[in-house]
Amino acid sequence: MKKVMLLLAALGIIFAFAAAGCEEPEEAVETEEVEEEATEDEEAVDEEPEEPEEAEEGLVVTDQMGREVNIESTPERIISLSPSNTEVSFALGLEDRIVGVTEFCDYPPEATEKDLVGGFDSPSIEKIVELEPELVLASTIHEEEVGRLEEMDIPVLVVESSELTELYDSIALVADMTGVSEAGEELISSMQERIGAVEEKVADIDEAERTLVFYEVYSDPLMTAGKGAFINEIITLAGGNNIFGDVEENYPQISAEKVAERQPEVILYPDYHGSADFVLEEMAARPGWENVPAVVNERLYSVDDNTFARPGPRVVEAVEEAAEIFYPDKF
Repeated sequence: MKKVMLLLAALGIIFAFAAAGCEEPEEAVETEEVEEEATEDEEAVDEEPEEPEEAEEGLVVTDQMGREVNIESTPERIISLSPSNTEVSFALGLEDRIVGVTEFCDYPPEATEKDLVGGFDSPSIEKIVELEPELVLASTIHEEEVGRLEEMDIPVLVVESSELTELYDSIALVADMTGVSEAGEELISSMQERIGAVEEKVADIDEAERTLVFYEVYSDPLMTAGKGAFINEIITLAGGNNIFGDVEENYPQISAEKVAERQPEVILYPDYHGSADFVLEEMAARPGWENVPAVVNERLYSVDDNTFARPGPRVVEAVEEAAEIFYPDKF
């Protein structure tokens, strides 16, 4: 059961963009216009500071399940059913409005202090209703719960990402629905800037020279990240070459012999697999792995599984960390 839960955590699911200018005033200005402008300036000084932006009254958006979601006013009580959505919400500054989360919502640490409404794949409708949410953030895995909550007139926004562009869309959707659009734009811009900085540093590396990487999602059965996995995009953005990036399945089960054939130069594995010495000894004992470059050169690195596998704002940290591992001389 523990393996299943770990595997579920490892595959835990999971989430858009303005400029303005003004013209110089003409030198010749009528006296009446000057007085009028001066009056307007004085009124502007006396105005109170702007209140935080509100979600548009009667706002209707299309979520990532293709549903039209209507919300009448800015939600003050929000429940997040997935770890990715919880991370996005906290990154947008919504922590005081989050009243409930699910079992694997463990980042940031403050998220663990919120009321639990069940497991990620088994949230309790009764507990959700008890918390009187004005908005529930769900994932595609919650199709049944979405239907039941809709019957109770509880607004549900389904947001889930399998690639970076979808994550930006998810962030923008949550920001718009909660009245923090500006914070969403700033978060997206910051993420793009940091990832862009990494891409710029590795851009001059020829494809043939890029580090061959094996990401071990799970050890028993042996699983990795395929072409459509979020992890694959992280490896690519960091300048690496995922040795199973040609496999269509997101998280394929593979053999130890197949890994040895592809000769990875770097191996990444979730930090819950054990100590570095234990992992090195265990990997070296696999068929053919005694000659794998990553094992021979001891280039085995434990990484935080949630940072790498969970589509959320921390993807930038994963890209930066991976790039430093692949090309320490460049970072």
